[in-house]
Amino acid sequence: MRGSSGGYLNLIEHEYADLGALQTRRAVHRAYSSPLDTVEEVTLALARRWAGARGTVVDVGCGTGHLLRRWARDGHAGLLVGVDRSAAAVSETRAGGVMVVRGDACSLPLRDGSADCLMERHMLYHVADLGQALAESRRVLRPGGAFIAVVNMMDTTPGLARLLRSRINGEGMPVPPFPRVDSETLRPLLKDAFGEVEETEYRGELVFHEPEPLAALAASLLVFYGLKRGTARHGRMVEALREEATRVFAKGPGPWRDPKGWTVFVARR
Repeated sequence: MRGSSGGYLNLIEHEYADLGALQTRRAVHRAYSSPLDTVEEVTLALARRWAGARGTVVDVGCGTGHLLRRWARDGHAGLLVGVDRSAAAVSETRAGGVMVVRGDACSLPLRDGSADCLMERHMLYHVADLGQALAESRRVLRPGGAFIAVVNMMDTTPGLARLLRSRINGEGMPVPPFPRVDSETLRPLLKDAFGEVEETEYRGELVFHEPEPLAALAASLLVFYGLKRGTARHGRMVEALREEATRVFAKGPGPWRDPKGWTVFVARR
């Protein structure tokens, strides 16, 4: 099963040429999720369970490298390695003092059986071929090693998606087709690649009491709707989203709530 079309992958390359939008999404979810968004803490606890104090851990799609830096500060004695195809992510992670290599999830620049634990958190939406990415993860794990994946549940944050689609359609712009990668589509692929798979669901909601964080989160997602940053269309849409978020809160009292959910999968080689 292929995860992303060529056009979508081009948008992904543009999106992660810098990490500003990623950091916005991370900050908003951390600040406005109820209950608290604990995806990092959950993943870290699972990885520690399987890697122990001295195991080799690989974080594919490591982004800013925040989780690996956090683990290093906690005194992990084993090797911590980040992998990301974004040059900005590699620079950010390396600046934090963590070992990192530039590479693609579908062709990992790592030896067979070299990792005790391999994590892929909220990044499988962006790979060219899901089956190949999972096969590469399995190849890199030692026998008995653990694979940890985190993806959104199907139809998470539907209100946010409706807001974005409404504004973009209102401007007469087509929304590019999304590669559907969520817990429902990933589950059978994981079973094909690894056999038995454990999973745990985490549900909550985004809760906004003012329009600014809603508008910021929506704007940070525009590239996934086909609008590249730095273009006139992107700038106009950012302003339109601010206006729309303001209208949402002008309709009446009470917070704006949007259900969200994510699933953690654990498989063993």
